[in-house]
Amino acid sequence: MVKRIRFFALRGMVLMVMLLHLQLDAQNITRPPVWGIAKMTYLVSDLQLTQSYFGDFLGFEQAFSYPSGQGKVVSYKVNDRQFLEFIEDENARNKNRLVSVSFETDELQKMKEFLHDKGIEITTDIHVDGAGNQVFIVHDPSGVPIEYIQFDNQSLHSRSKGKYLSEKRISKRIHHVGLYTEQVKKNDRFYKEILGFKEMWRMDENDEATTNFIYLHMPECVENIEYYVATDQNVSHPCFLVDDMQETIYTLKERKGEHKLANPMIGKGRRWLLNLRNTDGIKVEFTEAYTVR
Repeated sequence: MVKRIRFFALRGMVLMVMLLHLQLDAQNITRPPVWGIAKMTYLVSDLQLTQSYFGDFLGFEQAFSYPSGQGKVVSYKVNDRQFLEFIEDENARNKNRLVSVSFETDELQKMKEFLHDKGIEITTDIHVDGAGNQVFIVHDPSGVPIEYIQFDNQSLHSRSKGKYLSEKRISKRIHHVGLYTEQVKKNDRFYKEILGFKEMWRMDENDEATTNFIYLHMPECVENIEYYVATDQNVSHPCFLVDDMQETIYTLKERKGEHKLANPMIGKGRRWLLNLRNTDGIKVEFTEAYTVR
């Protein structure tokens, strides 16, 4: 009898140790690397207008298309790892145009486990998209769709390497993405505490007491996000890096046709900025790498 009691007591201790190890393992799940901004996907009212603006005016080359649950996705290349993608929807101008912003990781399953462990709802399970990549989606606290993508070596994106890189493209890299928010404190927890993005600065627009802009750095790379309070969800945008803002403006002036230009400005970060919108109301921004000198 004593031996049986000792046996069950020992087994109970072993089970407790195992459970403790499992709990510690769960607590020690670390976020896998985020290697940067992979793409932004938008609804557009007319793909021909999209070609006129993003193709002819901004100079990005259409690379391929593939099916999705929302319709055909048409992909334009910024560089071999960054893309702008568009889905035609005749009612796009009455909707939030941003379908998703995509962050690249090479450990997708671990990323899903990490986010789940942090209490983040996984909107879609891991699946293979129409281009052949593994993806899943979550939403940030303000409802912005965040797609995590692991590029497959045989996907359309990967097979386009070295191709569709027009010399006419106005920029060769997305520097950061601006994302709409209405939940600054909740966004801070999501992006800073959970994802581990590092705050670079935050500011008040027009010297108001309310914070409007928060600028964050992705630790594993040199790309960034910003989120800010706005009444218009369609402020979400890519910001393109350019070497010389004056040359960029002049190039766009020569190409603009019926497209509208805006005046450049010096941003709060002391860099030249140029903000444009196309006829669908999609915002694009340009910035130089250096502060104004």
